[in-house]
Amino acid sequence: MKKLLVISPHPDDEVLGAGGILLKAKKNGYKTKVLTISTNFPEPITKERLNISLRESTKAHKILKVDKSVYFNIPTLTLSKQPVPVLTSKISKEISNFKPDVVIIPFPDRHQDHKIVFDLCMTVTRPKGDAKNIKIVACMEVPSATYYSAPSIEPNFYPNWNIDISTLIKQKANALTKYKSTLSKSEDARSSKSIFSLASFRGSQVNFKYAESFYIVRMQSKENIF
Repeated sequence: MKKLLVISPHPDDEVLGAGGILLKAKKNGYKTKVLTISTNFPEPITKERLNISLRESTKAHKILKVDKSVYFNIPTLTLSKQPVPVLTSKISKEISNFKPDVVIIPFPDRHQDHKIVFDLCMTVTRPKGDAKNIKIVACMEVPSATYYSAPSIEPNFYPNWNIDISTLIKQKANALTKYKSTLSKSEDARSSKSIFSLASFRGSQVNFKYAESFYIVRMQSKENIF
């Protein structure tokens, strides 16, 4: 059985950036796992706030048919305070235990947590040790943080891998609605409406009705695994 691992900086990033591929992989017989590094709340993390974050994520993952969910529960915007060797060791352990074929990681956009998790992921997915059998490592597009970078000065997201999610877009949008504490009430980049808008735009670029797009960092094979 092939396996897909999504490493998400925060709860809801996995829906925004990889909800479609999680559903697509599951539909095609993959075992799926989501590793969430931090919470949706900064310090101090109370038991009530943590429970909100975990409860919303559990509901979203049920819709996305995720087989296994792991949470490090580090407060948002505090990753820079964490010892890098400890974080890399913990993420490496999850990769060793799961042995994924495909790993989806955050794009290094304007959000500092996304940048830190990207750097950590680039270290732990190097083709050596337990990570040597990973077939694809790809960055996901996470609205709205992906759009806040300065053009031509900072990294900009230009996808080179587009997944057809035309039959799965409603489930992806439905999963996002479970994050009531972070879902935008206005029509901005983190709204349910914008999920359809972005997927429609990405789909129009590659002749799909709706697409979810990624930037492949490393690929061992050119086979179409989905």
